Amino acid sequence: MAVTKQTYTATATWTASQLAGIFRSAFIDAGLMTEWHDSFLSGSVENRVLRIIYDGTKTYGTTFYWFQFTTSGVSLQFATGWNTTTKVPTGTQWLDYITTTTNSADGWRFFNSSSASTAEVIRYTSGADSQQSWFVFKNGSLRKTFTIHHASSSLQSWLDLNKGIYLGFIHTDCTNGRVAIPGRYGVIGFLRGPSLRRDLIIGTGLRGSVDATEYLSESAKVGCLSYGAVGNQSNNFTYNVRVGFAWEDAFGALADDKFASTIILPCNFSGTNPAFTTNSNPVFHSMPTSAYTTSSLPSDFGLTFHYATNSFSVGDTFVVNTGTEEWEVLDFSANGSALTGASPLFLARVI
Repeated sequence: MAVTKQTYTATATWTASQLAGIFRSAFIDAGLMTEWHDSFLSGSVENRVLRIIYDGTKTYGTTFYWFQFTTSGVSLQFATGWNTTTKVPTGTQWLDYITTTTNSADGWRFFNSSSASTAEVIRYTSGADSQQSWFVFKNGSLRKTFTIHHASSSLQSWLDLNKGIYLGFIHTDCTNGRVAIPGRYGVIGFLRGPSLRRDLIIGTGLRGSVDATEYLSESAKVGCLSYGAVGNQSNNFTYNVRVGFAWEDAFGALADDKFASTIILPCNFSGTNPAFTTNSNPVFHSMPTSAYTTSSLPSDFGLTFHYATNSFSVGDTFVVNTGTEEWEVLDFSANGSALTGASPLFLARVI
């Protein structure tokens, strides 16, 4: 099974409204909405609200994804309620929303962009599960790969939406170890977006805080799950096993004894396992990306770790069997060690 791919383009020099338009088209075609729940201009900021009803019978079963578009970037924050008359979120600040400012992009800046370069949103919708789509936002050499969980997503039964909100935004990030240590391993992580006090997952960790940075920038570094692979190099014990430490260091500079939960995947290379006399790059698929849903990544999205090159671009083709099994790169990190380092790739199957 292969994905359906479609590219939505805002040609330079685009406006904030045109940028919002390509997100609109991608979200509609992915089945996330039929139209924005709210759409308005405030100052120079184009405000758009995506409403997803995960369970309409629950107090907090509806999540509002508030996007703010400008010619210099896209910001995102969440709310438990939204007033389409007053054009602001409802409830209590910090619990249910971060700010009511609409004429300034005060949310989590998940992408800095420039209208001088063409902007694209590329939608990859699974052929195995049409309710799962991933998006790549590209502008010049910059990119952000993310998904938003569909209204029909199957959430874990222990998430009580009468007590708190579920935030279904996940973005990818790849790394190759600490800056100070030239590690040979690679990691691809699935991270959550910004948060609220009402967030069932990390809201309690924000109790008492009135610092928006903690809710937006810091919370967006919290991972759901991450996967790693060791380097293709003998006697590389320290570099190979400290993947969790490297992941923490890349996102928060935490102390050495603070380890992230990184699942190590098999490396089919003789440099790491002498049982392999023929090296290969397996594509791992059907992996869970979040502990909070019962669904895994569909079989036409996958992960691999490349050991033969460190030159990649979004849209590159990763060939398993020509004309039979081919994948496209959605996100990557290029390890500085082309032959011994594991470069993580997030893939969508196109053939």
